[in-house]
Amino acid sequence: MTETLPTEGWAVLRQAVIATADHDATSSRLREGLGLEPGFADPLLADIGLRDETLRIGSESHLEVVAPLTDDHPLRRWLAKVGGTAGYCLSVQVPDVQVLLDSAAAAGVRVLFDERHFDRRIVQLHPGDMGVIVELDEIPERDVWFWDDVDAVEPASPLVGDVLGVEIATPDPAALAQRWTEVLGAVLADDQSAYDDGAARVWLGTRRVRFVEGPQTVMRAVELAASEHADGAPSVVDLDGVELRINRP
Repeated sequence: MTETLPTEGWAVLRQAVIATADHDATSSRLREGLGLEPGFADPLLADIGLRDETLRIGSESHLEVVAPLTDDHPLRRWLAKVGGTAGYCLSVQVPDVQVLLDSAAAAGVRVLFDERHFDRRIVQLHPGDMGVIVELDEIPERDVWFWDDVDAVEPASPLVGDVLGVEIATPDPAALAQRWTEVLGAVLADDQSAYDDGAARVWLGTRRVRFVEGPQTVMRAVELAASEHADGAPSVVDLDGVELRINRP
């Protein structure tokens, strides 16, 4: 599919966040499975009781692993409900948050969080309404991201080179996709059509959120582009609740 950005705005999926009860095991399996070096920590998350590791994938996308630091953290209860490890949050870069907040209010979508950090407005939409936490990061400069100045260890032979998108399972995929379109419509590309498999997709830049049928609403897969080093690599790295799918051309 060729990306066609609307004239009034744009949105780019920048970061997919995976939550787990066992940070060391999940992070290690992710890095080993994808040929990555240890990442870096988001300086804000320890203050809200989360341990995290962020890993750069290619030039502009990221994977993040978070885990609760205490036994009574709300995230631990959510992880028990969904079965252990699951997709938790998507960070989406947009030039203007307010227009999307207006759409969210009209669609009855609740706001979890609306604050300024790193001199940027950051808004999180409720997972009960959007399927996962959707974080809207207001950064008008398209080629700027929070972690541009972070010195990350470059892997010698990474097996992946980009995040292509995510898959969200839900009992009513069409309804959830429609909710996303209602909220994000002002910044979506014009062509949001389903593919031959009938699954609904929402495109955020060149990255997609795919909605499929499942018994509960949870982000269950992250799709990644294979790198030039991926010969012989597995097609799937299973994190016991989230699949990391390595897509080859």
